[in-house]
Amino acid sequence: MLNYIRAEIYKLLRRPYTYITLGILLALEGLYASMFAFHNSHSMATPFGGAIVTLVEMGTIGFCVCLLTGDIVFAGQYKNSTLKNEVSFGISRTQIYLGKLIAQTLLSIVYLAVMMAFFLGLCAVCLPIESEAAGFYSAQDALTIVGYFLAVGLPLWVGAQAAVCMCQFLVAGEMAGSFLYVGIVFVLETIVELAGLLAGGGVGELLLTIHPYFPRTMLDGAKAVVGDPVYLGQAWIVGAFWMVVCTAIGLYGFHRKEIK
Repeated sequence: MLNYIRAEIYKLLRRPYTYITLGILLALEGLYASMFAFHNSHSMATPFGGAIVTLVEMGTIGFCVCLLTGDIVFAGQYKNSTLKNEVSFGISRTQIYLGKLIAQTLLSIVYLAVMMAFFLGLCAVCLPIESEAAGFYSAQDALTIVGYFLAVGLPLWVGAQAAVCMCQFLVAGEMAGSFLYVGIVFVLETIVELAGLLAGGGVGELLLTIHPYFPRTMLDGAKAVVGDPVYLGQAWIVGAFWMVVCTAIGLYGFHRKEIK
């Protein structure tokens, strides 16, 4: 397993796609930070804390990045018939599946660390650390909020990464797999909520009870309960649940799938 993971990491480090994607994401972050710097030079200054705390409104981007890192690692293996070669070579399907999932997850975590360090560092250099104007968070308070948000988001994004991997292995078409992932992460929660409202009774109550525990819903709620250890624990449980369920479904489906 370790050799397979090393091979996957070696391949993704050799792909220009890995660095181009990260470069584009960092360029967009730089553009976003430059908007604060431009605003500061023409109007009331937004301090470091006021800029970085806006990250709590961008959790959805993390779910989208999971799709990108999944695509980098999986590399269209059904289309290129390389997955068939790996199976024919004698590598177990469990090794293949878990190896790619681990490589995707590690890449996502590296992306997260680099992007956060880049944005926080850029804001620290380009923006005033504190402001005398009212209405802005102090640097310390903003870092606490962002840190809690990331602590809640990490397990939820990892759960979403497992959903990406499941969709890639179960659906041969890259576009179809991407749409399936978007449906699971961004649409399914709305369907469950609407079904709960329309169904009523015990079934409706059950669906409405389940709805708040979808990854995106939980991440959106984190900004309202900063510092709550119970909510943080729930987020890790939800992330672990999605990781286990999606991995189990993906492994089962991949073992039964005929690879052409």
